[in-house]
Amino acid sequence: MTKTSEYVAELAEREGVEYSATFADQWAEAAVNVLGDAITRNATDDLLVALVRAGKLSAREMVALVMAHHRELRQPA
Repeated sequence: MTKTSEYVAELAEREGVEYSATFADQWAEAAVNVLGDAITRNATDDLLVALVRAGKLSAREMVALVMAHHRELRQPA
């Protein structure tokens, strides 16, 4: 777990936010699968989407946190 994912999980818990896939999320995943691409689901990314949908983060804040999280994932252990 990255430092960013820990922060995001704590923020979501504090704000009472959970990710729930919408019809649009399910449709997009199905469309990508039909095209032969793969989506790697990430709980932190999902929570960030949920936090934006709930109005707890701005889109700009979400992008910064997604970038930080994925940068941390690429770092050697």
